[in-house]
Amino acid sequence: MLAALRNTTFRSLRHPAYRRYFLGQIVSFVGTWMQSAALMWLMYDRTGDPRWPSWLLLAQIGPTILLGPWGGALADRHPKLQLVLTTQTCFLCNAITLTAVVAFGFAYPWLVLALVAVNGVVQAVDLPARLAFVPDLVPKEDLINAVGLNSLVFNSARMIGPALAGMLFLLANAAKPLLPDGAHPVTVGATACFALNAISFLAVLRALRGIPEPHTTAKPAPGSSWDGLRYLREHPTMGGIVALTFVVCVFGWPVVTVLPAYTKMRLGLREDAYSFLLSSLGAGALTAALATATFGNTARRGAFMLVGVAVCACGLTGLGFADRLWLASLCCAAVGFGLILYLSTGQSTLQLAVPDDKRGRVMALWAMTLSASGPLGHLIAGQAVATLGDVGPVLFGMAAGAGAVSLALAALLIGRGLKRIP
Repeated sequence: MLAALRNTTFRSLRHPAYRRYFLGQIVSFVGTWMQSAALMWLMYDRTGDPRWPSWLLLAQIGPTILLGPWGGALADRHPKLQLVLTTQTCFLCNAITLTAVVAFGFAYPWLVLALVAVNGVVQAVDLPARLAFVPDLVPKEDLINAVGLNSLVFNSARMIGPALAGMLFLLANAAKPLLPDGAHPVTVGATACFALNAISFLAVLRALRGIPEPHTTAKPAPGSSWDGLRYLREHPTMGGIVALTFVVCVFGWPVVTVLPAYTKMRLGLREDAYSFLLSSLGAGALTAALATATFGNTARRGAFMLVGVAVCACGLTGLGFADRLWLASLCCAAVGFGLILYLSTGQSTLQLAVPDDKRGRVMALWAMTLSASGPLGHLIAGQAVATLGDVGPVLFGMAAGAGAVSLALAALLIGRGLKRIP
């Protein structure tokens, strides 16, 4: 069994540079998801407004929409390893600042929002650089596997990070009699999460410093920062996949925004249940990442994407009906599974198709697509919940949108297919 896993699911780990990158990202992503879950709950607890998670997500990923082409051009023109080292150091400094701000009682909503926005600016450079960096670490025949393992790392962290955040919140509540006068358990728990996230960046920085600069014969890419858009226009199948990805994310990912209100309004539970639902979402995503890494190949790309969107739509529908924690957990797992099965397959399809000298700029557009869909979907969902006072109709609308995308994707695959993709 171990030999089979080594030769199939984890075959990219045979390459030392990718192995170091993989191990460093595990620790860092757990800390990032721990901070994200804690930040969402902290701001919701402070304000009581279901729109605050939407504003935080907008501040985090909005800058990628504005600065994505610039970040992609940097990835094509400069050593990607050095760019990623720089951005991860900036993330470390930001996490330390956020920890201090919350710990010393200066966590005013506008100040937290500003720190998250700074993080977003760094991410506008980091995300395209990391996406374009992975093909430098593995040979082309292992790229689909490496992308699947990246999803495995990210979504393992999506499951573990919120669970650890929930444990820290529970410990803070249990220790309430021991806390100083005026200390709020939610603030104490959130501060611990932010501090651990700062420490986690040390692991990825150490791993990156042990990776030699990849040898490449490619010259610094000439042309415009928008050459990636020209590539997608000249290759309609790839352009169609990116466009449908935007719509999938508009209707799928706002489940993260809805969950805090869903936990209180539908289930009548607290932050530990919210963390459990986030972890269930991550568990489903983790399963999809394993499926992609183990079974993904060029022949199954279309089927994987189509099944992913359909499962996501079914999960959202079930979540709209669920009124028990265990059932909501299963539906969250289905949503996570469907989204990641689609996204990891779509990303590897794009990576295989794009020439090396345009990879950074095209992957920046992929990152912009994910980022642009986020603010739009999250803001609409948050506003809808606040206006309607119920999460059920919002979830049914999201399910209908995902179902429509599955029909459009089927038409695209039947009409054009994936045969022309390298």
